[in-house]
Amino acid sequence: KMSYWCRSRILEKEDGKDREKILGKFIKIMKHLRRFNNFNSYLAILSAVDSAPIRRLEWSKNNLEALQELSQLIDSSSSFRAYRTALAETSPPCIPYIGIILQDLTFIHIGNPDNFPDGNVNFAKRWQQFNILDNMRRFKMDYGFRKNPKILQFFNNFEDYLCEESLWQISESIKPRGGKKKVES
Repeated sequence: KMSYWCRSRILEKEDGKDREKILGKFIKIMKHLRRFNNFNSYLAILSAVDSAPIRRLEWSKNNLEALQELSQLIDSSSSFRAYRTALAETSPPCIPYIGIILQDLTFIHIGNPDNFPDGNVNFAKRWQQFNILDNMRRFKMDYGFRKNPKILQFFNNFEDYLCEESLWQISESIKPRGGKKKVES
């Protein structure tokens, strides 16, 4: 939902300068999220701004360079080495990226039998699963932030967003297929 919400906030702006400004704000938010070790929200916003309906539009060189730099954290080469290194070097509090945790658990579950042919339990598999979950538990810590009702109301649990089809329609109205940019008034 957060990714759709972010894309909606960018594309709902009719003026290109306003879209640029919103994209810039999301880039700043991502930098703060990284400082707070909130990898999950960081990557939700990154997936929003790196989505096809957003990426295909024209952006300032500064914003494109910032996005390229911020994208390096989740480079999928070498099994997400940059992210895994950053996570290993992180002290609590931290919110890890749930997608990679689930991916790792899935690979362990699918790639290893529950029992060996002789009927014995595969404790190595269980140990690998435990280590992933135990490592995540070490990050459980309170940030100490106080709830701000105005901010919570603004986000509205990320319920106010456009569907994928609407996002594409808006994106294509801004920049029709074939590359010709719509003339903005």
